[in-house]
Amino acid sequence: MDTHTLSLGWCVKCSGGVYSSDQACQAMGRVYHDRCFTCCTCGQKLKGKPFYDFSGQVFCEEDYLYSSVKHFAEVCSSCGYLITDMVLQALGKSFHRECFRCVVCNETLEGQQFSVDAQNKIYCVKDYHRFLAQTCAVCEQLILPIEGSNESMRVLTMGRSYHVACYEGKSNI
Repeated sequence: MDTHTLSLGWCVKCSGGVYSSDQACQAMGRVYHDRCFTCCTCGQKLKGKPFYDFSGQVFCEEDYLYSSVKHFAEVCSSCGYLITDMVLQALGKSFHRECFRCVVCNETLEGQQFSVDAQNKIYCVKDYHRFLAQTCAVCEQLILPIEGSNESMRVLTMGRSYHVACYEGKSNI
């Protein structure tokens, strides 16, 4: 009786045949022996554990997060955690997409217009105008964008803000 052992594939690390699924693992679309899928820093077996692939090297979570490798990774300016997927860049800083939010309504601002105050707090345009708009010195109403616009126009003179129309009307008096 002729018995043939079927191979599950070739181990990416040692190039040996992988013949048993209980001694194999698949990661990043490749096949490894359990004994070969290890952290490049500490040698810990990684089958079934969190791992990070950085520049073609595989790291256990601890070595990736607490070694010099993490200095190459982006850190979210909002939550302080590593960004392991897509990075959102704004204001010269890096954010998780879900961490880039309005400080008032907490809505995510990915792909949206936004404004910042003097302390670099991030606002959706609506909340920025609602909470930080100037008051007109003549009519005492907020100076807000006209309908359909995100920009407001004001006249600033001698430390006071005016609607353009209110300022023009004031100077005609």
